[in-house]
Amino acid sequence: PPEPPLEEVTRRDFLKVLGVGALALYGEALVTPVEAARHPNAPGALTAGERFGTYALTAPRVYKGEHLGAVAMPIGGIGTGTIWLDGQGRLRVWQLFNNSTESRVPGSFLAIRVQSEGKQPELRVLQTEPEPGFAACQSLTFEGGYPLARLDFETGLPVAVRLEAFNPMIPTDTANSSLPCVIFRVTVRNTGNRPVDVALLSTLQNAVGYEGGGEINGVSHPGYGRNTNTPVREQGLAAISMTTPSEPPWTGFLRTRNDDGRVLTSDPVLWLGALDGVVELANAGTLAMGGIDALSRLSDQKAVVVSSGSTKAFFESLKAAKEGPIADKYLSVFEDFEGATYAGWKVEGEGFGDGPAPGTLPGQQPVSGFVGRGMVNTFLPGDSPQGKLASRNFKFEKRYLGFLLGGGNHPNETCMNLWVDGKVVRTATGRSTERLEPYSWDVREFVGKEGQLEIVDARSDGWGHVNVDHIVFSDVQPDSLLRLSGAFQRLAKKVPIDFSEVEEVTDGGAAAQLAGGAQGGAPWQLRSHLRLKGLSSPDGEIKVLAQAPNGDPVLVQVPFGQAWLILSLAADMPWEWARKLICRVNGLDEKRVRFETTRGGFGSMALSTSAADAKALPAWTKSEALAAAFAADSTFPGNASAQSSEAGSTLNGALSVPLKLAPGQERTESFVVTWHFPNVERFGHEGNHYCEVFDDALDAARYVSADLEPLTARTLLYHRTVYESNLPEEFLDAMTSQSVIARSPVCWRSTEGYFAGYEGAYGCCPLNCTHVWNYAQTHARLFPELGRNQRVSNFITYLHDDGETSHREHGAQGAFADGHCACIEAALREHQLSADDAFLRRVYPGVKKAMDWFISKYDAKQEGVTRGQQWNTYDTAVSGLNTFIGSQYLSALAASEVMAKAVGDSESAARWLALRERGMKAQDEALWAGEYYIQVPETPPGHDYNNGCHSDQLLGQWWAHQLSLGYLYPPDRARQACQSIYKHNFKPDFAGLPQIPRRYVDEGDGGLYMCTWPKDDRPDPFTLYSLEAWTGVEYSTAGLFVHEGLIEEARAVVRAARARYDGRPRQNLNSGGGVCGMGNPFQELECGKFYARAQSSWSLLVAAQGLVLDGPAGVLGFKPKWQPDDHRSFFTVPEGWGLFVQTRAAGKQTDRIELRHGRAVVRELVFETSPAAAASCTVQHNGQDRKAKLQRGAAGEVRIALAEPLRLTEGDVLEAVLGG
Repeated sequence: PPEPPLEEVTRRDFLKVLGVGALALYGEALVTPVEAARHPNAPGALTAGERFGTYALTAPRVYKGEHLGAVAMPIGGIGTGTIWLDGQGRLRVWQLFNNSTESRVPGSFLAIRVQSEGKQPELRVLQTEPEPGFAACQSLTFEGGYPLARLDFETGLPVAVRLEAFNPMIPTDTANSSLPCVIFRVTVRNTGNRPVDVALLSTLQNAVGYEGGGEINGVSHPGYGRNTNTPVREQGLAAISMTTPSEPPWTGFLRTRNDDGRVLTSDPVLWLGALDGVVELANAGTLAMGGIDALSRLSDQKAVVVSSGSTKAFFESLKAAKEGPIADKYLSVFEDFEGATYAGWKVEGEGFGDGPAPGTLPGQQPVSGFVGRGMVNTFLPGDSPQGKLASRNFKFEKRYLGFLLGGGNHPNETCMNLWVDGKVVRTATGRSTERLEPYSWDVREFVGKEGQLEIVDARSDGWGHVNVDHIVFSDVQPDSLLRLSGAFQRLAKKVPIDFSEVEEVTDGGAAAQLAGGAQGGAPWQLRSHLRLKGLSSPDGEIKVLAQAPNGDPVLVQVPFGQAWLILSLAADMPWEWARKLICRVNGLDEKRVRFETTRGGFGSMALSTSAADAKALPAWTKSEALAAAFAADSTFPGNASAQSSEAGSTLNGALSVPLKLAPGQERTESFVVTWHFPNVERFGHEGNHYCEVFDDALDAARYVSADLEPLTARTLLYHRTVYESNLPEEFLDAMTSQSVIARSPVCWRSTEGYFAGYEGAYGCCPLNCTHVWNYAQTHARLFPELGRNQRVSNFITYLHDDGETSHREHGAQGAFADGHCACIEAALREHQLSADDAFLRRVYPGVKKAMDWFISKYDAKQEGVTRGQQWNTYDTAVSGLNTFIGSQYLSALAASEVMAKAVGDSESAARWLALRERGMKAQDEALWAGEYYIQVPETPPGHDYNNGCHSDQLLGQWWAHQLSLGYLYPPDRARQACQSIYKHNFKPDFAGLPQIPRRYVDEGDGGLYMCTWPKDDRPDPFTLYSLEAWTGVEYSTAGLFVHEGLIEEARAVVRAARARYDGRPRQNLNSGGGVCGMGNPFQELECGKFYARAQSSWSLLVAAQGLVLDGPAGVLGFKPKWQPDDHRSFFTVPEGWGLFVQTRAAGKQTDRIELRHGRAVVRELVFETSPAAAASCTVQHNGQDRKAKLQRGAAGEVRIALAEPLRLTEGDVLEAVLGG
C-alpha cells in the first residue's frame, strides 16, 4: 500500500526563518514528488531538403585581434545554466551550479596531439592561453553567429583545426533547446603532404560540490571530497560519469527519498559537522559558519537537527553569549555613528544630511541590520542628493577592517572606499537592498601606514544611496564575527542547557554505547569527549542517547523550540548513528529511505563522446602529467576503473579520440559535457525544470549521444537559414547575439515549468518585469511556449482580482502603465503564434479584466487618452496626455478587439473599437506638435518630458506594426515623428555628451538618446534616464523606422548599438564588470548584463519582412520593407520555421515559403505587390498546383485564399507567383 503523506514543509518556509543571506541554506526540506524522468521527444532525422534553393550566406560577425578581449559566449539551454567560451578559447565562466558568480573551473579544456611520420608528437591546447604541459595556439578567430561559436585556430602544426561549440537550439522546440549540455564539435584537416596521426583530447573537472564561491586551486576546494569518476562504455557512448555519493551526505539540509526515488515530506533535517567556537569558525571561513547560523534560526520550525561533534570552544562561546555580544571582546570600534553630527568626518555635498540617520527615512523601504540608533543613510530625499563623507586619518594596527554596508550596487558611485598613499586600495558596494550586511577587508599589508575612509553617493536614480554603520578593526575577520555573534546569541537563548564549565576527557578508543543497549550500526570509537559539569536543563528534559564507557553522556537530545537538537559531545559521530536517530525521530523506515544534501553544488556531470574508438582516463590531477601521458600514448593505457578523491579535493577526467588523416583529409568528432544540479529555490519556485527531464548528467549524455546527429543538424540548419537571410548584417548580428538572453543567467525554469526572467543577470530586478519585457520579442518568436507561459502568469497566476496586472512576480506588486498594456499586446502575439485558440480561451477572461481595469484607471471618461500619474519603465511616472503610454493604450485596445472577436465577445470588441477610434483622433489632435508628438502634463506633474522628442513616443505603433494592427496615427505623421527622433536623438559620437545618470556609451561610440529637447525647454524634474542610451530602445526604435521605410536611419542606429559591443573591452561603463568586462557582444548592458529589453532586436526581422501571421486562422504572409525586389528572411510560425524568398522581375512577383522544420497549416496567404502583378496568381505546393482565390486590397495588398487548407511539413515548399 502507498505510504500516507507526511505533513508538507517547503524550503520556502525555511527561507522565511533562516533569511536568504545565510550560506547554510543549501536546500529545501522537501519538494513536490518527482515524476519519472521524461525525455523530450527526439528531434528525428532531418527531412531531405532537395526542394530548397541554394542561397548565398550573410557572413556572421567575426572577432579577432583586439576584438577578442571581451568576447564570451554563454552556451547552455533554456533554464539549464551555461558555460562561457571566451575569446581566448577558454571555458571561462561556469554557471551550472545554480550560481551567479563568474567563476572558472580549471582542468577543463580541449587539446590536440599531432604526429607526422618520423617526428615526435606535438601538443596544443585549443586556446591562446597555455595550460601546464600544453603549448597554446598562436592565434584564433571567433565567428560569433549565436548559437554557434566557430573558432579557427592557428596551431603552427600541419593541420587546420576548427571548433564549433553550441547547445542545441531549434526554434519552436523548447524541450530540445533546454538540454543541459555543451557540444564541442572539432574538425581537423590535414594541410600537409604527408599522413598524420592526430588525437583529440577533452578534459573535464568533476566540479560536483562546487557552488561558484571561492577559487579552485588545481583540484582543491573546501566543497570537494569523495568525488567519483566512473568510466562508462555503452553502445554508441564512451563517457566519464562524475558524481559524489549521496551518503554520507554533506552537511546542511537533507532531502529524504524513498527507495523508489520519491521525495518524502518528513520534518526537515539539518545535518551539521562539528560545532566549533566563534573565533575558530570565523577563521575557518563562510562554509564553516553556515551551520551555526542555520541552526540558530531553526527553532521555530518542526525539524530534526543533528551534529556530528562539538568542541570545547563551542560550549565556551555558547556560555559567553549568554552574558553578552561575543564580538565586542574582539572588535575595536572606529565609528558607530551614534552622535548627532558627523564629528571627525569631512562632509561634501548634500547627500549625507546634517548628521547620522535614525534608520529608515521617509519613502524608503525598511532599513535593517544596523547597530544601535544611528547610521549613515543617504536616501535624502528619494535618492536625489549626492555627496561624499571622508573620515579622519588613522593608523593600521590590526589585520582586518570591517563595517556594515547596504544600499545601491553601483561600483564607484554608491560605495565605501579605503584610501592609502593617495589612491583607493579597497572598495565595496551594497547589494541593492536596504539591509546592512557585514563586510571585511584584509588590510595586513598596510599595518603601520595611515589610511582614510570615504563614503560615496554619486547616484540620483534607483538605489542611488548608500547605508553604512559600525566601522571596526580586529585581528579576527569582522564580518564573520558579527554574523557569528548574532548566531550564538540566538542559540544561547534557545538551547535549554546550563553548565558551569567544560572539561575534555580522554577515552583512548573505547566504543560509545547507545542507551538501553540498542545498536548504532558502525562502531563509534571515542578518542575523547566533553564533560559538561553541572549539566542541567531549566526548560526541558535532557535525553541521553549514548554514553561513554565511564557513563558520561556523549550524545544527548534536547528540545529546541519546536525542533529537536541531537548534540554530540564527542568528535566524529558516524553517519550511520545519525541516520538511525533521524529515522527514529521522524518515524522513517531506515531500510527504505536514503538521504541527500540539498546544496546547490550537489548533482552530477559527465563528459562523453560517440566516437567508437575513444579512450578514457578517469582520473588525473596534474596538467603536466596529463600532457606527458597524452604525448607518450594517446590511448591512455592502464587503469580505467572508477576512482574517488580525498576530502577537499576532486579529480579530472579525460577522453581521447585518435584520427588518422591522409593529406587533404578531414574528420569531425564531438565531445559533450552534460550536467544535472537540481537544488535551487528562487522566490518560492523550487528546482530546475531540466532536472525533471533527466535523472542525472549521464542520463542527459545518453540522450544527447543517441540524438547527436539530428540535434546538431537542426541547430546548424537553423544557423544556416538565419544567415541565408539577406538582411543587413548588423540586423542579423543584433538578432542572433541577443537571442542568447533566454538561455543566459537572466532566465530560468522551475520544476513545475514556470519560466521567469530578471531584467538583467544575477537577480537584477526580478521578476518577469512587464515594463522591461514589454520590448522583448525574441523569446516568444523563437519559442512561443515561453511567451504563453509568461501570459499565463500575467493573466491567471498573478492577476489581481480587479484586473490589475503585477509588474513583477516576486511579491505583491501593482501595475506599471506601459507594462500592463504590453501584457495585453503580447497576449495577441502569443495567440498569433499558437496553432489553435486554446491558449486564448484560457487567458481571455484575464485579458478582458485587464483591459477594462486600464480604462477605469487611466481613462475614466473614456476619451481614448491617458490621464493621471502613469508609472513606466523610466522608473518614474509621466502625467497627463502623452503618446508614450497613449500609443500603447491604443495598441492594447486594438489587440483586445482582435482577441474579443476571436472568442466571440462582440460586445467588448465593439466597445474597444469605438474607444480606440476616439483616442486615435483625440491623441493626434492634442499631441501633434508639427514635427513629433509631445506630452501635455497635468498638475501635479510627474517626471515629464513635455515638449521633448521621446524615442518611445510611438512605442505602441511599433507594437501595432508587429501585430499587423495597422496605424494608430496618420501614417505621414508617424513617419515624420520617426524622422525627428533620428534627427534629434541619434548621436554618431557621444564624445563630450552628457550621460545621466548612467553611462553606457564610450567616447567615440554612438547611440540613441531616450529623449532630447530641441527647443531647450527641458522640465525639472524630467523623465529619468532621458540622457542614456539603451540598446533595447535603439532596436525597437530602429524596428519602427523599418516599418516606416526609414531603412538607412534604422541601419545607422543598429550599427552604432552593435559597434559598442565589438569585443574590445570598454572601461567605466555602468552595469558591466565581471571577468569579461564591457564590450562583450553577447552581453548588452542596462542595469545588469544580458538585459532582457535587448530582445527587441528580433523586431528588426519582423519589420524587415513585414510578417503577417495568425496561426489559429492559418494566415501567413509577408510584406517586405527590406529589398522587396530581392528579399530573403528567416521566419517562424507556431510549430515550425523556414526561409521566405521574394523576387520581382518583369512584372512578376514570386513568393516562396520553404518550411525547414516542424509543420504549419496555411489557409490564406498575404503579400504586397504592384497593381500589374496583382492581376493573377498561381499557387504550387511541392510543384503541384493548388486551387486558390485572389483578392486585392488597399495599398497593394493581395490575399490568396486556398481552396483547401495546406498542412505543410518540413521539407515542403509553397510558392505563389503573382502576375507574369
